[in-house]
Amino acid sequence: MTINRKSEPKKLVGRGFSLRDLQIFTVVLVSVSGAYNAYQSSRAAASAQQISQQLQEIDQETKRVQEFSKRIQDQLPNLTDTNRAKAKIALASLYSLAQQESDKSILFTVAIVSDEKALRETISDLILGDASASTRFKQGIAAKLQKRLTAQSREAATQGSQEQTDKTNQSETEVKLLQQLTAERSTISGWIYLGKVSTGKTNLANDKTIKATTLPRFGTTIETNTPINLRDVDGRRGNIIGVIARNSKLTVKELKRNPIDSDFEGVWAKVNR
Repeated sequence: MTINRKSEPKKLVGRGFSLRDLQIFTVVLVSVSGAYNAYQSSRAAASAQQISQQLQEIDQETKRVQEFSKRIQDQLPNLTDTNRAKAKIALASLYSLAQQESDKSILFTVAIVSDEKALRETISDLILGDASASTRFKQGIAAKLQKRLTAQSREAATQGSQEQTDKTNQSETEVKLLQQLTAERSTISGWIYLGKVSTGKTNLANDKTIKATTLPRFGTTIETNTPINLRDVDGRRGNIIGVIARNSKLTVKELKRNPIDSDFEGVWAKVNR
């Protein structure tokens, strides 16, 4: 695909990227992928024959990734088309052509950073409906979502009051995808926000995230009444490591009460499943 250097593609109205941005992004991914594979291969090689074989594999993989990247570039006009159906079909066709999960990961990144709802919803449906997707691939997708949602949460926290709950934005595609990937884990462990209570009291206020009306005790089982962010430590400063779905049952391992003001405390629970 030839890029006209004399006139850069204009920024698309209402989009988070331009054609040139994605072209550069794709080329960078190819370069990083090739460099990483070369580094890993050189460390693993123990003889000249092995090095030769590894170099051939690197060359083949680099060519494959470059070819797939070219396919993405060729589809950019369709991916960024104002016709949402055309954009969805283009992304779905690329996903079906992906030979490796690393290719699918690139498509996920392209869809997410685009800030285009149609692409985010499509990639989410494709991943959840992918029967061949490995646990490692899903963990990688979850890690990207966790980082993205943590950054968004911290930005929101700096703009709001401390009384904000830690309920999730249920309309966000990324939240729903991470919620599903979290539910598929064999075990769950982390901190969730239960709600606020009057200082020294145990009755939960209306912002509660569990079905109980009072604070649970250690070792008891709670049931959520809304999707909740799962964090690595108590408080909104913690990293989001998952999203707990509504009606989930969890065991309470620890409780912490953090002062909000002179009247209320925010209560967090360390839970597992």
